[in-house]
Amino acid sequence: MAYSEADIRRVVETTDLVALVGESVALKRVGRRYSGLCPFHSENTPSFSVNGHDGVYYCFGCHAKGDAITFIRELHRVGFAEAVETLAARAGIQLEVVEVQREVRDSRQRLYAAYDLMCRRYRENLDDPARGVRGREYLLERGISLEAMKAFQIGYAHPSQSVQLQRLGLSSKEWEEGGLGYVAESGECGDHMRGRVIFPIRDSSGRVVAFGGRILPEELERLSGKAPKYKNSGDSPIYHKRRVLYNLDRARSEIVKLDSAVVCEGYTDVIGLWQMGVRNAVATCGTAFSEEHLDVLRRFTRNVVLMFDADKAGQNAAERLWEFEERYGMQLSVAVLEEGMDPADAARKDPEMVTAALAEVIPMTRFRLNRLVASHRTDSPEGRAAAAKAAVELIGRHPNPLVRSEYLAWIADVTGYAVGELWRQVRHREQPRGGGPVARASEGDRPSLEALRLLVHDPDEVGEVVVRELFRDPVNQRLAAILSGAGGKKKARELVDASGDEEVRELYYRLANAPSEMEGVDVVTTLVIREAGYELDRTVREIKLRGATGDLAELAGGISRIKLQLQELSSDRSNLEVLGQLISWLVERRRVVAGVSLDSGTTQ
Repeated sequence: MAYSEADIRRVVETTDLVALVGESVALKRVGRRYSGLCPFHSENTPSFSVNGHDGVYYCFGCHAKGDAITFIRELHRVGFAEAVETLAARAGIQLEVVEVQREVRDSRQRLYAAYDLMCRRYRENLDDPARGVRGREYLLERGISLEAMKAFQIGYAHPSQSVQLQRLGLSSKEWEEGGLGYVAESGECGDHMRGRVIFPIRDSSGRVVAFGGRILPEELERLSGKAPKYKNSGDSPIYHKRRVLYNLDRARSEIVKLDSAVVCEGYTDVIGLWQMGVRNAVATCGTAFSEEHLDVLRRFTRNVVLMFDADKAGQNAAERLWEFEERYGMQLSVAVLEEGMDPADAARKDPEMVTAALAEVIPMTRFRLNRLVASHRTDSPEGRAAAAKAAVELIGRHPNPLVRSEYLAWIADVTGYAVGELWRQVRHREQPRGGGPVARASEGDRPSLEALRLLVHDPDEVGEVVVRELFRDPVNQRLAAILSGAGGKKKARELVDASGDEEVRELYYRLANAPSEMEGVDVVTTLVIREAGYELDRTVREIKLRGATGDLAELAGGISRIKLQLQELSSDRSNLEVLGQLISWLVERRRVVAGVSLDSGTTQ
């Protein structure tokens, strides 16, 4: 359902976040904030912080963050609308559906009902002693038991099955756009799934939203092979295949319990694993496993095991996901089966192989390195050099230096090169084209973080002073740009959430849930002295290299003045007049060079 922005704001503002979180977590007051054990990951030391004044929370352990709506969504695994409704009921607020969305809502409800009815029809067909005999025989031949057919509500679309839209409560347009079938030129409605065994696809709440169908061999022969073996519902108003995982509604409790999800490529893979007792498996629905799928799964676990077909295509699909591991803080592993086996075949023919593969999963990085090295001939100096170069390029992109170190030692063992030489290659890759090491402002850049913390907690007061030009780190710049123009804390948080910039959101919520340890003026003064000094040194270097021409000519005449102002501010850190003059100069100077790009060198 769709609710007005005013109602949503009223729900959030009415909710006492401390009381809400306190219903699930034992909180202890620490200064102006509350702290407790995080409800989203296991820990022994409290790292979960709740800022009741601003209505936001942040976990310094797993980086969970958000407001009251986000808390309900993540805690109870529900959608946005359900979370709003839960909080509204808790606060006694009557929500009104936005009128312009009412027809869309009603149409969606009709589709849900139609899919449920079609699912029951397909199931009745498969159960029918006469009509469903061939469907049952085919499934049994594929190793799917009668128990599994019932558990997964597998059905059968008989070739002679007719469609009665009146009974379904749909218009012909809804039938077609809802992904249930097609409308012929004659106006007759046809079922996409005729002649197929049907696998209902449900969303995370258990509602049927799509179907997957496997055509029976005799039906394919009747059509002279001119039909796809597998057919899946297309995207519709209630189904987006890149965000839906088959069996997630049934598997999610086991995924949370085991803190692990097994991802396969097909429905029968999931069913085969289920029959041998693996109950935390899900599958993509006729599409490659995507970043969106990973985004859905991370609400339930940070550990994902990929069990794709043991052919080249399946393995390549696994490799494409490596870049998402860092982005979402996930741990991706691969369960490797014998060549030519998919999980369904392996579960039926050799369950012990599946058990062993799941017990000996390979971290994604190691899996990629194994394949990379195996693709080179290491029985010659040239082959070893090529393997080492490719492996170093891959591992050099890993953000964790300890992980890089471990794998570099492995690469050294495989290729025969010294670890020191491989490290030199990694460090060489880290040099930018213009020379000098790349470094980002980090946890250790306290002046920048403290200045941003001031801005997060009081954008009205310091928004005109703590501007993006004070920072060199791109994430810090982006957050400062949002906050300094927000016009208030509430609007600032809305803009941060609406930005879609996960790095900015991460930094914002972390700073919002940690108190400042420095006085405001001292924070800004410290940062300005450092950054103005840095900019002054860079300006002097440019004048020496290029001469006092163009924009630099005017700057050359003012260098002595800037040096003097820096000395004055260093000796009297409360001199607001000089502080303001230096900020103005710094902003102007960095805006001039912004077309070239701000230097991201190491901060001192």
